[in-house]
Amino acid sequence: MINKKQILVIALVLVIITAGVLQYTYGKRGFSSRKDGDERLGEAVYVDNINGGTTVTGEDTGISTDDIPVVNETENFFVQARLDRETIRSRQKEELQEITALKDAPEDSVAKAHEEYLALIKRSEIEATIESLIRQRGFDDVVAILGTNGSVDIIVKADNLSPDQTAQISDIVIRHASVEMNSIYIRNMR
Repeated sequence: MINKKQILVIALVLVIITAGVLQYTYGKRGFSSRKDGDERLGEAVYVDNINGGTTVTGEDTGISTDDIPVVNETENFFVQARLDRETIRSRQKEELQEITALKDAPEDSVAKAHEEYLALIKRSEIEATIESLIRQRGFDDVVAILGTNGSVDIIVKADNLSPDQTAQISDIVIRHASVEMNSIYIRNMR
């Protein structure tokens, strides 16, 4: 029979594995990954069709293209990115709350789970603040993603970014996320 301490240890291991898999996946095909290995710190880079999807026309399906709703892929990207981020965070928060709710859980495990829970909340608040302040600078949309490794990815809806705009965005991130300039990755997306 498995006792409560073993369940707690298993739950913690699952949380750590989940975080590791997410970090690995994020590093492999995340917003900061590059194929050529060169970093372009502070430089805005145009991102086109970040999901790599294809456009389907009505010719092959027998459906008139008039019947297919027009969806702006850029707006869809920003909505989906925020939704994915919040879904992952919600799952992580639920797992941590379950650990802290165990009656026979060791104090150090509960304390660690509570600290991780507070860190998740803090990251969410920082992301929301950064996104709000960047939108106030006149950008249509933005997604900020604070990584667990201290990096910050910013995706801005814009045709291009001037050096002044990039500097303003970097300043906002540095002030609110308390990170170094070389940990900030800014990209634009039409």
